[in-house]
Amino acid sequence: MAMNFMKIDQVVMSGDGFFQSMAYHAYQSLPLGSFSLQCLLCVLSIATGYAVRPWVLVRLTVRGPWSVYGYHAVQVMGPAVVAVWCLSSLFGAAWLYGLNAHELMVLWKVLSLTLWVLVIRSAGWFFRYVLHPHEVLRIFLHLIEWAAVVVAVLTFFGLFQPLISHIQAIEFSIGEQVFKGANIVTGVLMGVVALTVAGQIADVVDRLLQRYARQETIQGNDALILTRLFSMGIFVFTLVGVLVSSGIDLTTLAAFAGAMGIGLGFGLQEFVVNYVSGLYVLLERALKVGDYVTIDKITGRVVQMSSRALVVRDAVGTESLIPNSSVIKGVLQNHTLSNDDFRVSFLLKIADVADYPRARELILQSLKNAPRVLPDPAGDVLIASVAAGEVTLETSFWINDLHNGHKGLISDLMFDICMRFRSEGVLLASEGVEPLAATKPHTSKTAAVLS
Repeated sequence: MAMNFMKIDQVVMSGDGFFQSMAYHAYQSLPLGSFSLQCLLCVLSIATGYAVRPWVLVRLTVRGPWSVYGYHAVQVMGPAVVAVWCLSSLFGAAWLYGLNAHELMVLWKVLSLTLWVLVIRSAGWFFRYVLHPHEVLRIFLHLIEWAAVVVAVLTFFGLFQPLISHIQAIEFSIGEQVFKGANIVTGVLMGVVALTVAGQIADVVDRLLQRYARQETIQGNDALILTRLFSMGIFVFTLVGVLVSSGIDLTTLAAFAGAMGIGLGFGLQEFVVNYVSGLYVLLERALKVGDYVTIDKITGRVVQMSSRALVVRDAVGTESLIPNSSVIKGVLQNHTLSNDDFRVSFLLKIADVADYPRARELILQSLKNAPRVLPDPAGDVLIASVAAGEVTLETSFWINDLHNGHKGLISDLMFDICMRFRSEGVLLASEGVEPLAATKPHTSKTAAVLS
């Protein structure tokens, strides 16, 4: 038997209204007791599906990506799967008992409808959770999914065609442009579906390009440029196609596009400037994701480059959104533009300038033993300043793994250097002068004896 819930044996319902629907035909064809019992079993089967779902979800252990997929699959498709299993079991038991398809009309057609709902929900789960679209696409996919379910249910009750007929009867005009209800609804539906598909395609292309960029097939900036151009192009062509298919005249569309262009020029000027600036930054290769930069006194690593702004994460984890136009207009310091080598320096103060050669040798030994410090370029220790009772030494060296941070490395190096100073007798500035609090009692005691 075909899985078409609008066909009953040799009778094809026209769908012009509820009285021509399968539900009404089953009501007329079956005894009232059989019809009522089958309707009750169908309602109980669907209710069982929704009752079982929370019980299963509570007992699922979410660990790893596959378990997450399974959790969402149960959440989205669980009720339909349970309902199909219950209806199939009831239909099979009644079939074995000796009842034919005509006598089980309600069970069979509700089972067919539930299978279609399961197919729709499965497709929605795949697009919303497996392909990982962003939130706007996820909302659109959710709307499309439930719209398809509503259409299937309305068709089952014979109400879909009457609704379409009422919509087609709507007609009004604005100026010379005539708008029809069917064209408006078709345009809205096509717009949601087309933009969702276009967004999904753009998202998939973005992931593929980023994957190729990670494999060094293409550069990261080139992947971002291609993604933005492809996304903009596909959305523009999709929008124009939807408007044309909705019955809007090309002349009207051109005039509207001109007016919208003027509006965009004033209202969205900043957005356009940031979008073009972002493309310019990518084309110029002034920076890329992962670079360590300083922009407008904000220093950190570039973690994202969107159409409007850069996202820079500093050493304490704060993420700053910097407009692309600020990168073009202001001063950009890219500490890792040509390579990942980064110079790190810190200060130490010793008590006696005569200890400088020995202190320098100990510091260089500590740098040599640190695995993150690059041997080339070699580190160095210079005298930064000399004052009474202290000599300031500036230690500088190079690393190429700035993503691991440098403050922890400096802390480890300073601890190791201080331990070396202590073992070799090199005094720090604070150790070479007696504390003032310790000298005052001694001075006063001496004065008392002399007097």
